[in-house]
Amino acid sequence: MKAPSAVILVVGVVVGLAHAGEYLQTLKEGSWVCTTPETYDLAIAEARKPNSNLEDLKERFVAEKLCIYADAEFVEKMMVPFAKVLERQGAKVKVTFTVQFRKRLAILHRQVSRVTFVGWTDASNLEDKEIL
Repeated sequence: MKAPSAVILVVGVVVGLAHAGEYLQTLKEGSWVCTTPETYDLAIAEARKPNSNLEDLKERFVAEKLCIYADAEFVEKMMVPFAKVLERQGAKVKVTFTVQFRKRLAILHRQVSRVTFVGWTDASNLEDKEIL
């Protein structure tokens, strides 16, 4: 009985050490994630216009369900495994990630909701995050 337990323990340690120091990818602050690569290009073009207002752009693209803007607070709420690349198309990548939102309802109660997003962004908007 001890031999199978020892084998499982050794395999678990080896697998754990193999993954230690690996990098997962997360979004950079200030990234757009959109429904299509073309919509992403549109969001970037609109944001670069001289008279554009970032808050208005964010509201418009979210209302039209085209894009979301990943600010520092949004990126902080991303859950492990952060951003997984599903597909590549030139310099654009299709990513999926889950964000957890917490809302305090009363002293001892809170509401936790998790939302999984899938969308396109530029590959340069991904950065490595080390697993400790």
